Amino acid sequence: MLALLPPALLTSTLGAGWQSSFEPKYDAIVLGGGLKECLLASVLTSRGKSVLQIEQGRESSSLDLHGLYEAVAAPGETPEPKLGAAEDYSVDLAPKVLMASGEGLQAVVDSRLWQHIDFRRVHRSFIYRRRPDGEPDVHRILANAEDVLKTRMLTAVEKARVVQLFMWLEQYDEADPSTHVAGRIQKRKLSVHRLTAAGFFKFWELAPETVAMLARGMGGYGGPMKSLRKVTAAEILREMKKYKDSYRTFPHMTSPYVFPTGGVGAALSEATTSLLEAGGGARVAERPVDEILLDEAGAACGVSCEGVQARADVVVASPAYVPERVAPAYYTVRLYAILNHAPQKCKDAPSCHLLLPSSQTGRRHDIYVFSSGPVHKLAPNGKWLVSLSTRVEGTIDGLKPMEVAKREMAAALPLLRPVRKMLASVEPVLEPGDEPLPSGLHVLSSCDESTFFETLAAEVLEVAERIAPS
Repeated sequence: MLALLPPALLTSTLGAGWQSSFEPKYDAIVLGGGLKECLLASVLTSRGKSVLQIEQGRESSSLDLHGLYEAVAAPGETPEPKLGAAEDYSVDLAPKVLMASGEGLQAVVDSRLWQHIDFRRVHRSFIYRRRPDGEPDVHRILANAEDVLKTRMLTAVEKARVVQLFMWLEQYDEADPSTHVAGRIQKRKLSVHRLTAAGFFKFWELAPETVAMLARGMGGYGGPMKSLRKVTAAEILREMKKYKDSYRTFPHMTSPYVFPTGGVGAALSEATTSLLEAGGGARVAERPVDEILLDEAGAACGVSCEGVQARADVVVASPAYVPERVAPAYYTVRLYAILNHAPQKCKDAPSCHLLLPSSQTGRRHDIYVFSSGPVHKLAPNGKWLVSLSTRVEGTIDGLKPMEVAKREMAAALPLLRPVRKMLASVEPVLEPGDEPLPSGLHVLSSCDESTFFETLAAEVLEVAERIAPS
């Protein structure tokens, strides 16, 4: 109907539409359309708050191939016809998989986002290692007895020990001390809150290589293995149990992860819009924010967009809206690859998550890989879209993003061959600075290099708890 109106009237009608969203006073205004901002707006709405979300562009929407090139390719570079139709791609600049029993997915369920998103399983969860002969290898992260029996990583004796550990873990309940009794011959009650994680793995007589794979893969432990002496057994068991239980959250799970069709950015953005409108809030896109308003006491009380003011008790901003209040903590490098096949050594998986631990690549930080295609509607038939990310450890001065990516991700590049196209970006991770913020203003950090939704959700839930305690 609007397309039939005269141009002058069309402009007036659209303007009145977004301006009318500014008329009520809201409980909170969220500036930004990224993953954190969408999740936070939805969580606050589910807790009874009216929320106005404003984004300057289309910050959270997953990109088609033209959009990806505009975002990270050299000026003037366009997609080659060999890659297929640009609109058949849906690319997240920072993809995040959700663990099926993790806090991140629980936040999506509790906020009712789940009802508006089509989640599908990620088919495989892999971990990378270098074999004793120095050759790279990829293995499924061990989570059950079947995985243990099939793996090439372990000797027969070591397999028997890990199977016994997994059998014990099946019945283990942190809250029930009667389930803490373990031992193959002599039974012993494990004091999981006093026993260290290192002591726990020693109890099962596991080799150091096995401990590293279980702690990093299943337990999600990112520190040096020697620092397991500073972590309680209860902490690492909590994560291992969560990983193992994720296989049972939904039918036919073959990894602990799920991912939205069409990309996490597009799915979260569209779902948030529906939730905000149903909860008395609104979402306004492509409107520049002139300033964050402060009252006489110096507290944040709203925003101004193109001369129109919106009022709220609380304002939450992504780093792009408050550049003077954030600082770069470190840089991330991301690589986007289009293949005609699944990554090498990944068993032709239609979709997978692959972790390259720093201990196996000679780095200080892990490399994360997420691969999918038509199964999640991220790429056309016969194509895989692979996203790699890590923290930059060397200098970036004078280097192009692709040069940085090839240096930082050297261990992962052989898994992509042959590759049809690669694009790269280097971006700072911005965090709130040291200066105190005005009352009522909350500033989020930008997304880290990991491909786990849990890291994102933890910050969002902490901010939500400050604004609207559950």
